[in-house]
Amino acid sequence: MMINERSKRVIPFRPHDAKRVGEGCFYLDFIVWLNGDGIELGENIGFNYGCYVNGFGGLTVGDGTNFGPYTMVHTANHNMEDAHRPVTEQGWREGRPMEIGRNCWIGMGVSILPGVRIGDGCVVGAGSVIARDLDDFTIAVGNPATPLRERPH
Repeated sequence: MMINERSKRVIPFRPHDAKRVGEGCFYLDFIVWLNGDGIELGENIGFNYGCYVNGFGGLTVGDGTNFGPYTMVHTANHNMEDAHRPVTEQGWREGRPMEIGRNCWIGMGVSILPGVRIGDGCVVGAGSVIARDLDDFTIAVGNPATPLRERPH
């Protein structure tokens, strides 16, 4: 299957897809959406093709935030206390809920780790791994993401 500008589909979220779905929220063609009952979406939020979103630990996204293709938002960790059992057989544990502010741009292939807070107006460069909180209007890139500078506001 080829997806191009003519075949690309903008699909609106339905009210039952998440705990809260604001007006104008959408995704493109294909995303993995898990544990939507833990996700709250503000207004006009967009997820590009191939995003992976797991709301197990709680996720709030502010108005106007957009996610580039193949972004991964994961809000939980595996239990791993029993060294004699495979980690994948020990279930999940909740951590601190994740919060992503208003009017953020999350670039292509970004991974956002559990419990992180991304402030309003942040820009995260493609391929970055967000392992720590980002202050409002921060531009950050890298693995782990490092703040480069602050956006004017």
